[in-house]
Amino acid sequence: MFIINYSKKVKKESNRIKWLSFTQIAKETTAVLLASIFFALFLSGVNWLLQQSFIHVLWR
Repeated sequence: MFIINYSKKVKKESNRIKWLSFTQIAKETTAVLLASIFFALFLSGVNWLLQQSFIHVLWR
């Protein structure tokens, strides 16, 4: 009995969910990917600058 009531409540609750449209999902996915790429490039640049600084200081 508990499982049946639980299943009915889950179905009722899932009908109340407002799902995003495909275009909205595509826009948000693109934004996340671009932000991730930008952040990765930024951190790579910072890493390279620090590496060059340490090489310059240590081997001088």
